[in-house]
Amino acid sequence: MPCASKRILAYDRARAMALIGMVVVNSTKIMDIRYLKPWWADALIALITGRAAVVFVMLAGAGMAIAYDRAPERSRLLLKMRLFVRALMLGIIGLFLLTVWSADILHFYTVYIFFGICLLGQRKEGLKKILGILLFLSLPVCAMATYEYEGGAFLGDLFNQGALALPAHYFFMSNYYPVLPWFCFFLVGMLFGRLERFPSESKLYRIFIGSCALFIAIELFSALLNDETIAGRWFDIEMPGWRAFSLSEAFPVGPLFVFSAGASGLALISFFRFLPERAQTSARPSPITAFGRMSLTVYLSHILIGHLFNRLFVSQGSSISSNQMIGFATAFILSGILFADRWMRHFKRGPVETILHELTDAFLRLRRQTLPADA
Repeated sequence: MPCASKRILAYDRARAMALIGMVVVNSTKIMDIRYLKPWWADALIALITGRAAVVFVMLAGAGMAIAYDRAPERSRLLLKMRLFVRALMLGIIGLFLLTVWSADILHFYTVYIFFGICLLGQRKEGLKKILGILLFLSLPVCAMATYEYEGGAFLGDLFNQGALALPAHYFFMSNYYPVLPWFCFFLVGMLFGRLERFPSESKLYRIFIGSCALFIAIELFSALLNDETIAGRWFDIEMPGWRAFSLSEAFPVGPLFVFSAGASGLALISFFRFLPERAQTSARPSPITAFGRMSLTVYLSHILIGHLFNRLFVSQGSSISSNQMIGFATAFILSGILFADRWMRHFKRGPVETILHELTDAFLRLRRQTLPADA
């Protein structure tokens, strides 16, 4: 199989796995499920919370870098314009989605993509330096934001009032996907995409093994720091300052999560990247691949349908049990895979993806018509 085809399939399957995790995690939040039974299901949900979004952000960065590298020099400006318009549309959709879902990531994607467009011309060494600088700047702020969330008081006193309140929240203090450090995941994805210029199985193996080792080490370290029988003997593990540096949680993002989630995201993507491909009997994508290609459609629909499902129970004066939530998530995923398989037999993109593609093309055609003849 050609390398490009294998790469596309690998990214689609990684995206599909992330989608499945995101549907389950978001369903627990939408339906206000505080604890799942058995205990290992609750522990698994806690572990994958936020990590699915990291995979999406990394794949977005990788896709942008690959598209830019493969585009002819004369087409790169048009590619940047397409990305810019698409980012604006995602931001608009995300702002509307905020009316029902406070944990939306799409409006943050707008800034990730804007910054990514500015860095598309950077070499790999330049991207690494920028990533190092952003990590150096954002990790202390992550710790302080977590400190604030856990009951301390520092950043809120500085930025909760005045003209700095909104940008400070958007870039640093959001409980969900602040631009810093989440743009660092986007940069890691761009660096991974740059590896696709000269793909190497040995590089992918090293990335996978190193990422798995780092992920396991950080999670074990975090568990030890928060174990009452170990760290609790010498420290008060409930202190905001201790929790700011010991937790590996996504919301709000702490320093340990940045490295742990970055490692787990790279491990998943590299795993599917070097996974051997079976010979396909047709050009039609497999159901799981088709599901991955409809990620935006699935993201929007699972939030909207999940809220409708939740409202139905609330309107009847009852609450949703963990078993009902698991049933909803399972049914949604299976029906989503079936729908994606049927849809992709006739169309190249998912429903929402097709609309965005057509709107972007229409906007660019309109812009060309309104430009002066000598532009």
